[in-house]
Amino acid sequence: MEISRRTALALGAAVALVPTGTARAVAPPAIFYSPHQDDESLAMAGSIREHEEAGRRVILVLLTRGENGGLLDIMNGTADCPLGQGCPGGGSHRFGLTQEDIVRARTAEFRAAARRLGVDEVVVRDRPDSAWGDYAGFVREVRNTILEFERKHPGASHKLVNGYRDVIHGSPPDQPNLTHKACREAAEGLAGLDFRFYWVYGYTYPREQRTADYVLPLSAKQFARKRQALAEYGRWDPERGRYALGYHSVGKLMIDPAAADPHEYIDLPRSARQAQQ
Repeated sequence: MEISRRTALALGAAVALVPTGTARAVAPPAIFYSPHQDDESLAMAGSIREHEEAGRRVILVLLTRGENGGLLDIMNGTADCPLGQGCPGGGSHRFGLTQEDIVRARTAEFRAAARRLGVDEVVVRDRPDSAWGDYAGFVREVRNTILEFERKHPGASHKLVNGYRDVIHGSPPDQPNLTHKACREAAEGLAGLDFRFYWVYGYTYPREQRTADYVLPLSAKQFARKRQALAEYGRWDPERGRYALGYHSVGKLMIDPAAADPHEYIDLPRSARQAQQ
């Protein structure tokens, strides 16, 4: 896997021979797809920096609006704050927000994290997170999105979440995050494209149980940038529409463990794994 990874980045490294200002236009971009606001920083931030450092242009695509009724209840005080005394807002919220406010605030966190990572282009798809109600339809939408970007950027590499394994540690194995699973299924149905899959929920597992086809060790600089991106999901500034929503959602469960682990966990498509056997 290491050899194939170097091969995938080789074109990016070779653009150092191209005159300054044209290098990023030569190599096909690396396109990272995030189902929700925070998946990119949890699972792919170090890899985003790896591609940037290799001279690859990086496009980051937010696939859903990230509606979240649980966060709405927490911010409006109809559900207890999961952070308790550790909450930057004091642990008691009465904001009177709408679902649109939640989407807007989550997307602000996403854009801020992308800036921390130095992403070249951010694309926000204004699409409902419909996998839980129309799974097959959502698979088709994601597949069409991937094909749309491949048409715009032939030969691009595509990075998605590892939805077949995105199950919280200790929960039943037959209950994955359906949005993540749909993204993986959409990609597995496409042949001939360059895919890699990143394990988001691996950070809910003990470190010795975090495995993958390829475990990417992050450099000190890459890890620092990842931590900066994750920190954007804990920023508390209600006057500017920042409510630390990512941290209220998965802070203790995933953001803290991800910020303590200088590795990312990457799997090949099933077809590629079978070809290697």
